[in-house]
Amino acid sequence: MADPEVLDIPVDPKNRREILSSSHPTSPGEQVAATASGAGTDESGTAPGDRRFRPDIEGLRAVAVLLVVLYHAHLPGLRGGFVGVDVFFVISGFVITGLLLRERSSTERTSLAHFYSRRIRRILPAATLVVVVTVVATYVVLGSLVGNPTAVDARWTSVFLANFHLASVGTDYLHATQPPSPLQNFWSLAVEEQFYLVFPGLFLLVASLRSSVPLRVRLAFALLPIIVMSLLLSIVQTTGSPAAAFFSPFTRAWELALGALVAVGTPALLRLPSRLAAVVTWVGLGAIVLSACWYSDATPYPGIAVALPVLGSALVIAGGTSHPVGGAELVLGWAPAQWTGRLSYSLYLWHWPILILAAEAAGQRGLPFTQNLVWLGLAVAASIASYYLVEQPVRHARALVGRHVRTAVLGILLIVISLVVATVALKTQSATATGVSRTHGASLISWSPEKLAAELRAAPQITQIPANLLPPLAETRAYWTWPGPPKECSPTFGATSEPACVYGDVHASHTLVLYGDSHAWMWFAAMNLIGLVAHWQVVVLGKGDCPAADLAFVNPGGWGSPGGRFTACDSFHQFAMTRIAQIHPDLVVVSQNPDFGPRFQRYSPTVWQEGLTRAIHALPVRPDQIVVVGNIPHFPGAGPDCLNLHRNDVQACSGTNSSYVVSHNEAEKRAAVATGASYVDTTPWFCSTICTDIVGQFQPYWDGFHVTADYSIAVSRMLADSLALGVRAVPTASPGAGG
Repeated sequence: MADPEVLDIPVDPKNRREILSSSHPTSPGEQVAATASGAGTDESGTAPGDRRFRPDIEGLRAVAVLLVVLYHAHLPGLRGGFVGVDVFFVISGFVITGLLLRERSSTERTSLAHFYSRRIRRILPAATLVVVVTVVATYVVLGSLVGNPTAVDARWTSVFLANFHLASVGTDYLHATQPPSPLQNFWSLAVEEQFYLVFPGLFLLVASLRSSVPLRVRLAFALLPIIVMSLLLSIVQTTGSPAAAFFSPFTRAWELALGALVAVGTPALLRLPSRLAAVVTWVGLGAIVLSACWYSDATPYPGIAVALPVLGSALVIAGGTSHPVGGAELVLGWAPAQWTGRLSYSLYLWHWPILILAAEAAGQRGLPFTQNLVWLGLAVAASIASYYLVEQPVRHARALVGRHVRTAVLGILLIVISLVVATVALKTQSATATGVSRTHGASLISWSPEKLAAELRAAPQITQIPANLLPPLAETRAYWTWPGPPKECSPTFGATSEPACVYGDVHASHTLVLYGDSHAWMWFAAMNLIGLVAHWQVVVLGKGDCPAADLAFVNPGGWGSPGGRFTACDSFHQFAMTRIAQIHPDLVVVSQNPDFGPRFQRYSPTVWQEGLTRAIHALPVRPDQIVVVGNIPHFPGAGPDCLNLHRNDVQACSGTNSSYVVSHNEAEKRAAVATGASYVDTTPWFCSTICTDIVGQFQPYWDGFHVTADYSIAVSRMLADSLALGVRAVPTASPGAGG
């Protein structure tokens, strides 16, 4: 068994004692560094009466971090390793409460200044180092296309709001299609810090109440409603908005509170019969392992499913309180587990950015486990280095221990460093990546058919990214449907309707409705311009992940139960039909994405054709007033991410015409022809015999399957000609004309 850590407690030279502590890092958030409020005072991360050092908890940290790390490294069979984060939450609640109880018992007071000083020394040095290194490494390895959004994430991470930031973008269909952030793992650290911000104040309030009721009992009564309400919120919110539920501190609070309740119950747990306590620890450990192997990405989480690993963690800690013979500590106390537990915070912080950067540099969303073993070795090396060279020296620095003002200044300085590095990198790279000014959004360059044909013929000869690329590679993701509709006009996943938002020439007498999913919205910039020039009103009825086809679709990521029917889409279809009937448009343009890929079910071309045919028949306009705009060609692995990795060999991102074309286009064409609607083939606007990721000075792809606002405007003349707006406009009677 590894030796327990010697605390950073001022030692009375007349009574030298090494105070042992179990407060090693738990990470994803930090497990409290057990220090004393004064010389000679012995505190630890366990409640009074418990052992000062708990090898089983140290080993439980090892289990938690290994589950998370190996899950992220794609170890076969470990489908639910994400439950390791929940194990960390329970441990953190236990240790924080034990620390506060022990301080209260020994000093009869609770020092918030002392508490937060320890948090700063323990958390910020390593976190700041990882954030800064990750931001710099992302720009160096992946360029500004990935570096810029990572720098934005870093600013939220630096102030411990990463979870709220990720929840907000996680509910956006467009962001859900992008690779994960290299700093995404910091969400759990943010949750713990938000708990640390609130819980010590609650503890102090309860402890300050004048009552004959013992403090532990009062705390138990304060924790129980938190546990119940938070768990219920987790169950309800996971059903309606799983992305928000996953990252929310309110749905996770019960996990930390349950750990706190275990610490409060230490006196009763010490009286458990040894055999029963031993069985409890093994049952708890088994529950954790079972959930890690049984659960998967398809499990509605956290919801009620999170109860299994959370209760399992609580049982391991509770049963181990009395140090029973034959308990799970037989395994958790092994030297390798103790060593891994000590490194758990460092390893949690380092492993994720390393694995993500390695995968994206290889042009993949994730590497297989055999390849990830090398990168895990690098993560372990980085963890050891930061633990011994940064974490421990700062944590035990004599110049900081007990010096609250100095420690606070250090904390502010470290946060400022992260913010400055992220902000400077973001502004510098955005301004210099391509040398192109983007102060006015998308370009207004619209090609003639002859110009487009010439640029498509020349595109396969382009080898390097043009200096005047539009949109600039570093800013590709910032210009979606420029100038973009007001937020309230773009329905969220749960929305079943949208306000009456009109674009184009809002005073025109003719109206065009653009109907579909995100593949309708992606043409917004071009349609808005066409409406202005041709004097048509433009109304967009588009909802992400909700194609116009009359079919059942599954819930998108971040909404509803995984695999469940997207009922909000069904309701939106009904709303769209009613709205179109009210508008009486001259033209309805349908554009949708039939190629969902691995995230959703993919209908066969025949079924897709039938679904679109039913949708066309249901539209309250004549068939000759309907135009189906075919899906743009796309190629797996193409788009700005590919260009970012092949800046001097852009043809590495090209493919033959046939490899780019979406198979369901023919099905859509057959549906249009059979119903009397028109069909527009967009492939000739993107490809000659070769489809490329750069055409002229333009980057056609926002990602692998959405067009950029710039390129949609570049081909807007072709789109306008295909819609034949002048022919479709119904002439209005001139004033005074007779019948």
